[in-house]
Amino acid sequence: MDLVRSLGADEVLDYKTPEGVALKSPSGRKYDVIIHCAHNIPWSTFSANLTPKGKVVDTTPGFGTLMSVAAKKISCSKKQLIPLFTSPNKAEDAWAKSIDGHATGKILVE
Repeated sequence: MDLVRSLGADEVLDYKTPEGVALKSPSGRKYDVIIHCAHNIPWSTFSANLTPKGKVVDTTPGFGTLMSVAAKKISCSKKQLIPLFTSPNKAEDAWAKSIDGHATGKILVE
């Protein structure tokens, strides 16, 4: 615990204590990053303690965790792919989406 604090952690939860078992922030704060170091606790358990853009860094991921992350990356992508081929009258729209970061892909005007 002292090592983690010495590395700059704002708060440290010990899973052997009642507070740690409850996975609740002692101060009630929400975090940008949570370093998850315990086995057999899904990272989704920490979502209540994360800010809207917060991340969980899992130092002990199991196979299920890795598959869950991979599936989420594939199925929940927030970017829309631009069709590879587009007509000249839609080229400007495709270019605007690409520039604004709302879509990913290459554009080929037929």
